[in-house]
Amino acid sequence: MSENEQKLDYLEEAQEVLRMQNRVLATALKGLIRALPAEIAQEAVESIQLAFEDELAELQYDNSPHTDLFHDVTYAFFREKQ
Repeated sequence: MSENEQKLDYLEEAQEVLRMQNRVLATALKGLIRALPAEIAQEAVESIQLAFEDELAELQYDNSPHTDLFHDVTYAFFREKQ
């Protein structure tokens, strides 16, 4: 196996680990929100959405190359939650 193949394998494994860590965190957040009383859960979700909007605005202001990715992942997270 060449050095490039080894690096590619490592990067693929690292990416899968990051995806699973993100999934674990999203699941934990959803579980926490689900455990809250309905009114507080709604407020928490709205607060989280506002925080994401603030972060997206900051990324846009900074002309970050990650703006579109952040937007897409945020959208996917909230779409999955519903």
